[in-house]
Amino acid sequence: MMRKTIALMLVSTLVLSGCGGVRSWFGGGREVQTASTNPLIPRSSGMLGLSAARDVYRGNPVGQIVSLNVERIPGGAIVRVEGLADRQGSYRVRMVPAHLGDEPVDGVLAYTLAAEVPRRSPVGVPPSRKIVAAHYVPDDTLADVREIRVSGARNTLSSRR
Repeated sequence: MMRKTIALMLVSTLVLSGCGGVRSWFGGGREVQTASTNPLIPRSSGMLGLSAARDVYRGNPVGQIVSLNVERIPGGAIVRVEGLADRQGSYRVRMVPAHLGDEPVDGVLAYTLAAEVPRRSPVGVPPSRKIVAAHYVPDDTLADVREIRVSGARNTLSSRR
């Protein structure tokens, strides 16, 4: 029993003595120049390596706007819109501002509900073509707004104060 204990202590002493230099494995910490870009954000995306700067939104207006709700929240409002696409499979749905900078013009804040649609997709039944999108509008922007308008390809809905 004593031999096993001595052998175990000898082996553990040798193993632990090798760990004494853990702090020096990579050397001491030193200050380095940081890059101005975030290394966690890829410079290209997709299988073909297309640049994110070239990634242009190719959405088209959704066929019909079904409902529009403006929900007040602390600090602003959420504009929620439901649309009906002409075909199934719509993706990258967005509320695209009608004016640069998402600013109201003559008291009207206008958007277009847009989505990208696959080239070959079935028409399908209306419930399978339903699209929902929302957009946050801060109080600063809402101060000059008296009407919010969302357009599709065939109709427009608006909400007034």
